[in-house]
Amino acid sequence: MSSTVSKQTQIALYIVFAILMMALGSSDSLRGVFAPIFEEHFTLSASDLSLIITVSYVGNLVFMLLGTRISDAFGLRMVFIATMLLWMAALALYLLTDNFILLLGGMFFAMGASTLLNIMLNLMSPFLFAAPGMILNTLFFTQGIGTTFTQSVISSSVDSFVDWKLVNGTLLVMGAVAVLAFAFLSRGIKGLNRDHLNGSNAPTDTAGSDATSGSAPKVRYSEILRAPAFWFFFLCFGCYFVGEHGIMNWMNIYLIRGQNFTAADAAVFPALFFGGMTLGRLLLSKLVDKAGIMRSLRLCFISGTVIYVIAFVFGGNAYYLFALAGFMLSIIYPTMMLSVQLYFPAYNAATATGVIMSVATIFDIVFNVVFGYVIEAVGYDISMSLMPIAMVLATVIFLVFERMRSLRLKDDLGK
Repeated sequence: MSSTVSKQTQIALYIVFAILMMALGSSDSLRGVFAPIFEEHFTLSASDLSLIITVSYVGNLVFMLLGTRISDAFGLRMVFIATMLLWMAALALYLLTDNFILLLGGMFFAMGASTLLNIMLNLMSPFLFAAPGMILNTLFFTQGIGTTFTQSVISSSVDSFVDWKLVNGTLLVMGAVAVLAFAFLSRGIKGLNRDHLNGSNAPTDTAGSDATSGSAPKVRYSEILRAPAFWFFFLCFGCYFVGEHGIMNWMNIYLIRGQNFTAADAAVFPALFFGGMTLGRLLLSKLVDKAGIMRSLRLCFISGTVIYVIAFVFGGNAYYLFALAGFMLSIIYPTMMLSVQLYFPAYNAATATGVIMSVATIFDIVFNVVFGYVIEAVGYDISMSLMPIAMVLATVIFLVFERMRSLRLKDDLGK
């Protein structure tokens, strides 16, 4: 679909979304950065810290399940604005309170709203931009910049709960600028209100399916759950999430508490991982077009996991390899989501993706519930070995899955 939005408006909207995505990337990574400060300020145990992460992912799950249904009822524009306001309200809660329970409530809504904003941006982009695929890639790159900046610069410079409030105050200002600008620029754009359900305004080439879907068969959840591919995706995504999210949520405090690193030194290695991941998503995106989805995944899973495991096993200077591990693993998440269309019919592919991501998030939630107690029982060193084990399992599951070509309904891209 060719966007009817003027070039000037497209540029302005892109700048607004870039500001928002940088803020979301920063906000999503603050849990791990401030974990040592939360631990001291609220006198928390490892299981209490795991509760912060768990509540965040529960918010992720709830908003993921409800978000698209709400957008169908009220329209993309209204839901996007309301979700931005909800995210900002969570940041305001951080600013105005000093209570662990309220912190958990803020985590639920901040992470959930961030997830839904990402989903809404994907859904809105075909109505706003002439080249939505390229735009989305660069916007997720800017989100990575926010994450990397937080893991490096902010992580190495904060040392008190006051800093937590200052950082969130800055993000709140960025959110206010973004919501006001978007509300003004998006007025009257076709497809962003409930008219996006009208086939005449809907794009027809997204995720391999017809967005109009007027004559498509009814989506059946039982059909998705019965498909063997569903369980491979669930296990592969679940194990991969443990490996990737473990760096964001636990690496910083592990290096400080378990390896006696200073806060400044500990900040370097998560920043290298997500810096490599940010750069990889920018530079490796063409690999999928040339090599195909499954070949690209095989290459990146094997090479990224080997480097990731070496970094964990040898530690010390080997931690610098996290930059290369992040680079090679960078396209796993978006390309795995893209691969769903190879295994499910077009009318079910989008729903299957949502169900897979939701169930894999439950995997992530359960892991983080248990992980805090594991740390208390056996210490950080042994507990953190679960991260490379999970990444190896994800790779093995994928390699087994890839060989089961009979499960595919479509030919791979790039072949």
